[in-house]
Amino acid sequence: MNFIDSMPSRIVVLDWESLSSAYHLPVPPTLTIWIRAPKDAARLAEILKTQYPGDHPLRFLDADGVALGGTTLDGLTESAILFGSCAAVDIPPLPDSYGFENFQNVVAVLRSPGGCPWDRKQTHQSIRDDFLQEAYELIDGLDRLDLGMIREELGDILLHVVLQAQMAAEAGEFTMGDVLTSISEKIIFRHQHIFNKEETLSVDEVADRWEKLKKAEREKKDRKQGLLDGISIAMPALSMAYGYQKRAARVGFDWDSIDGVWDKLAEEIAEFKAAETDEARSAEFGDILFTLVNLARWLKIDPETALRLTNLRFADRFRYIEKRAAEQGKSIFDLTPAEMDALWEERKAAEV
Repeated sequence: MNFIDSMPSRIVVLDWESLSSAYHLPVPPTLTIWIRAPKDAARLAEILKTQYPGDHPLRFLDADGVALGGTTLDGLTESAILFGSCAAVDIPPLPDSYGFENFQNVVAVLRSPGGCPWDRKQTHQSIRDDFLQEAYELIDGLDRLDLGMIREELGDILLHVVLQAQMAAEAGEFTMGDVLTSISEKIIFRHQHIFNKEETLSVDEVADRWEKLKKAEREKKDRKQGLLDGISIAMPALSMAYGYQKRAARVGFDWDSIDGVWDKLAEEIAEFKAAETDEARSAEFGDILFTLVNLARWLKIDPETALRLTNLRFADRFRYIEKRAAEQGKSIFDLTPAEMDALWEERKAAEV
């Protein structure tokens, strides 16, 4: 048996010195990992808990690879004697389902010659609307603070990301590695105060620098774009208006105070009331909404989220009216406006 044949499979050895400054393991948790010459049990536990459960087993090894004893991730910091005398910490692998690379392979199998006919048929454009639907379902979960729903919908969105990258790789357009490299370089470039030098910035200073760095990126790529061009016209209208106004405000195109916004809102309402045609009323109504978005920005309210939550409250209260009507052996169509109002207020009072 030669050296290559005798090498253990699916095992990675990492030096503590190179790992100690990280916040995430640089290798998949689906491999056996040895941390060589570990120094700080608490710091190692902090890193491992980003991927492993608290009851995940660990072994302490001497210089010959012989086990000195074991513990769990939660018990790591309490095993100071064994930890201090070991040459390495052995971390057994998690199941393949925990690995990003494994998920990429699952998607690749679906797209392979013997894979799923539906998945093989898809193109970049054909799953566009499905992706948008998944994004809205994630937002729904976020609004509800439903952690189970958030976890599930993040998975559905990840499926679309991996599927798009797989299709691009098959066509020779780009790979997942290109996607990851691009976003990593972009985030590091736009956070130079974190990655390149020690510097303390306020939230507003970070946002201002972000816009300036994005402008520098566009100029480097010779993209003749204006300040508003990075905001997608496919966004919901309220979010689009909010994005436009935030961008414009960063270069000083804004009211001196919120009083100016209130005055503008009164002006737009008066113009809406005075409009004489459907076209004029539609335009003035749009101006009212745009001004309300500006008011929300001044008050640090996300208008899209605010309206979405109002929609959810409306739906909940209306369903309550339907439920109470059914309990009375009635249809909602049998209730008078006064009865519906009373049930509405009953449900509203119960929310407080």
